[in-house]
Amino acid sequence: MTGTAAAMWALLAIGLSIFSLVSPRPGPQLPVRTSIIAGVAIVHAMSESAALAGIEEGDQLVSVDDVPAIQVLWDPRLAEGVADTYRLRKPDGGILTVALEPVRTEDVEKLSDVLLHLGLLLVSSLYLVVALTVWWTRQASRESWALLLYCSSMSVLLSTAIRVDVIPWAPTRVLATLPFLGATTFHLFTTYPIEPRWVSKRRRVRAMPYVIALAISFAVVSRSVMGIPPSWIATTAFVFGTGLSACSILILAASRRQAREAGLGDRADLMLLAGMVSLLPALLALIAEWIVPTTLPWYIPLLWVGFFPVAVGYGMVRRQLFEFRSVAKSSAAYGAATLAITGVFAFMITFADELVARYGVNVRSVQVVLLFLAILAFNPLRERMQRLVDNFFDRDRSRYRLAVREISEAMVSMLSLGEIGDRILAALTDTMGVSRAMVLLFDDNDRCLRPEAWRGDWDQEDIDTEIPSDHPIWKHLWMRREELARQDFDDEPDDEKRERCWDVYDSLEVELLVPILFGVDLLGVIAVGRKLSGERLAGDDRQLLRTLANQSSIAIENAKAFDEIAKLNESLEARVDERTRELQETQMQLMQAEKLKSLGQLVAGVAHELNNPIGFVHANLQLLDEFIAKLATIQEQGGDPTQVRDAISKLLKRSREGTERVKQIVQDLRTFSRTDQAELQSAQLTDEIDRTLALMEPRFKNAIEVVRDYRPLPEVRCFPGQLNQVFLNLLMNACDVLEDGGTITIRTRPLADGVRIEFEDSGPGIPPEIASRIFDPFFTTKEVGKGTGLGLSLSHGIIERHGGRIQLVSEPGHGALFRIELPLVASGSADLVEAVGEAAAAAADG
Repeated sequence: MTGTAAAMWALLAIGLSIFSLVSPRPGPQLPVRTSIIAGVAIVHAMSESAALAGIEEGDQLVSVDDVPAIQVLWDPRLAEGVADTYRLRKPDGGILTVALEPVRTEDVEKLSDVLLHLGLLLVSSLYLVVALTVWWTRQASRESWALLLYCSSMSVLLSTAIRVDVIPWAPTRVLATLPFLGATTFHLFTTYPIEPRWVSKRRRVRAMPYVIALAISFAVVSRSVMGIPPSWIATTAFVFGTGLSACSILILAASRRQAREAGLGDRADLMLLAGMVSLLPALLALIAEWIVPTTLPWYIPLLWVGFFPVAVGYGMVRRQLFEFRSVAKSSAAYGAATLAITGVFAFMITFADELVARYGVNVRSVQVVLLFLAILAFNPLRERMQRLVDNFFDRDRSRYRLAVREISEAMVSMLSLGEIGDRILAALTDTMGVSRAMVLLFDDNDRCLRPEAWRGDWDQEDIDTEIPSDHPIWKHLWMRREELARQDFDDEPDDEKRERCWDVYDSLEVELLVPILFGVDLLGVIAVGRKLSGERLAGDDRQLLRTLANQSSIAIENAKAFDEIAKLNESLEARVDERTRELQETQMQLMQAEKLKSLGQLVAGVAHELNNPIGFVHANLQLLDEFIAKLATIQEQGGDPTQVRDAISKLLKRSREGTERVKQIVQDLRTFSRTDQAELQSAQLTDEIDRTLALMEPRFKNAIEVVRDYRPLPEVRCFPGQLNQVFLNLLMNACDVLEDGGTITIRTRPLADGVRIEFEDSGPGIPPEIASRIFDPFFTTKEVGKGTGLGLSLSHGIIERHGGRIQLVSEPGHGALFRIELPLVASGSADLVEAVGEAAAAAADG
C-alpha cells in the first residue's frame, strides 16, 4: 500500500512536469530564473530588461517587494504591467535594487533549460520504471519495496526541482519530498544488500527517519499557518535530506568491510560504486553550490544519477554479477597505458620543438620525420603495453584454460567414478586454491546424493552426508541449472525449505554448489569451499566450475555406461555359457537319440544274427539232455559210452561256438555305443569301421557288396563311439540308396598330419541343389517317418569338433562320395571332452 502510494505520487509529479513543459504557465512571470539550494536563490537566467538593469548570472535574489525570495517563489503574486522591486546581492557582497515589470515565460526561457528539463524528466522516468520492474519481479522481498520508496522520492525531486518557477506547486512538493529522500535512502542502504547488525536488532530505527521526514514535510505544508520562516524550513529540509543520504552511503561502506559472504560483498561494492558515480557527484554539487554559489543550475549533476537505479536493480534481480571490479581495474590499466604512450608521443613532439628552437633545424622536415617515427613506434608500443596488461589481469584465465584443456584430455579415458571425482578435486584445489571441495554423485539405488570424492579438512559426519532426492535443494539445482550460493535461496517463500537449503551450505561449510547435469538428469554436485587467499569465487572461477561440471557429466555418463556394459557382458557371458551348455547337452542328446535310432534300425538284423546261434545252442541243449539220458542208460547196462561221449563233446563245442558268436555281437554293440567313455582314446579307425560293418552285416545280404580299400593308418586320439556314429550314418544312408543292390567302397589313407576316410556308393548320386543343404539340420529327402534329417548334421558337427572336416562329392548318376579328414589328435578336445563328459554322465544317470 505504501509503495503504491509512493509510485502514484511520483507519477503525479512526472505528469505535472510534462504538463508544464508542453503548456507553460500563463500570466506574468519573474524576469529572472533562479536555482534554489537551502533557501538561497541564485540567478542563472534573466530577461533582456533584467540584464539591462544590471542583473547578472550568479547574483543572489534576496527579496521581491521586501518579501523573501523563497516565499515569492512559493507564492508569486505578480500583476501584469506593475513594476516590482527586486533586491539582489552581488558576488562581491554589493546590493542591487531594481524595479522590473513581470515578463512572459518565453522572454526568460533558454533552450538549454528546456533540454535540461527533458533530460532530467527522462532520468526521473527511468527511476520509476526500474523501481516498478524490480518490485513487480520481486514483490515479496524487502529490498524491492525499499527501492520503490527511494526511487519514487527521487523521481519526484528530479521531475519537480528542475524549474520550480514554472511547474505547479513545485517548491512545496520539492521541500516536502526532500526529507523523505533522506529517509528512503537510509531505508534502502540499511536493507540492501547488507543489513547492519544494529539495525537488524532494532528494526524500529528505520521508522525514525520517516517520522522526522513527516514532521518536516508537515512543517513545509503548514508553514504559513505556523509562521515558520521559509528559509529556515528550506534549509532544514535540505540538510536533513542530503545529510542523511550521505550518512547512509557511509553506513553501507562500513557494513561492507564486515561482510563475509562473497555475494553480499559484490552487491555492496556495486552499490557503492553506483553511489560514487551518480549520487556522490550530485550531493557534492549541491553542497558546493550551497557554500559557494555559481552561475550554473545546481541540478545539472543530477543527469548522472540515472546510473544508480539501473545498477541497484540489476544487483537485486541478477544473482550473479558481472566482474565490474576486474573491468574497472583493467580499464584503469588501459587508461594508464594510453596516457604513458601519449606522454611518449608528447615528449617526442616537445623534443622536436626544442631541437628546432635551439639548433635552427628545418621545422617541417624534422616534424615530418619525428611524426613518422612516432607513428611507427605507436602501434608496437601499444600492443606491447596491451599484452602486459592482459598478462597481468588474465593470468588466472590462462591458468584456468590450461587446466580445462588438461582435464578434457584426461577425462576422455577415465572410466572410474572415483578417478573422475579425484581429477575434479585436483583441479579445484590446485588451480583455484580452494580450501575444501567435495564431489557428490547420485546413487540410483538409494535415490540420494552421496560423497564420492573429497579434498580438504572434512569430518566423518560430512563424509557420511546424504542429500535425498526429495530435498528442496534438488529442485533449485535442477531447475536453475547453474551454480548456486547460499544467498540465492534468500527469496524462497517457504521458510522451512529455505532453512533446509541453508543447512546444506552451513553443514558442509561451502560457498557454491555446482550441479553436474547430463541432459535433464542431475548426475551429481560439486561442493566448493572458500579460497585460501580469502578472495571470492569470481566469474572466471565460476566459468571453470561450469566447464568442469560439463566435462565431468560426460565422463560420469561414460563411466556409468561402461560399468553397465561390463555388468551386461558378465551376465551375457554367463548366459551364453549356460545356453552353450544347454545346446551341447541338447546336441549330445540328439546324437545319442540318433545313435539309438540307428541302433534301432539294426535291431532286426542283430536279432537275426543273435537268433541263429541262440537257436542253435537251444537245440543243442535239447540234444544234450537226450545224450545225457542215453549215456546214463548205457552206463546202467554196462555198454560202451565212447560214441555218446564223442557226440556230447561235439555238441558242447558247437554250443560254445554259438555263445562266442553271441558274445562277439554284444561286445560289438557295446563298443559301438561307448556312452560310458568320456575321455579321448587312441583308436585304430579301420577296426572301428570293421566293427560297424559287422553290425551292418544283415543289411548287406541284399546284394550289397562292401569293398574294403584299406591302407595302414596311425592311431588317432578321438572319441571312437562318436566316430562310429558317423560311420554308421554314412553306411546306413548308402544302404538306403542301394535298395536294389550295389557297391559300397571304403578307403582309408594316411595323411601328413592326419587320416582320410572315404565312403563311396554306386547309387544315383545327389543333385547340386540338395547337396548344398545336405548337412543342414532337419533336412531330409526321405518320406515322413523314415528320416529325421539329423544324421548328417550331427555327423558334420562331430567331425568339426574333432578338428576335421567332411565333404560331399557327387554328380547325378555317378554315386556319392563322403570324404572325411581327421587330425591325429582332436583339436577341439577341451570343449569336446566337457560336452562328452556331461552327455556320458547324463546317459549314466538315465
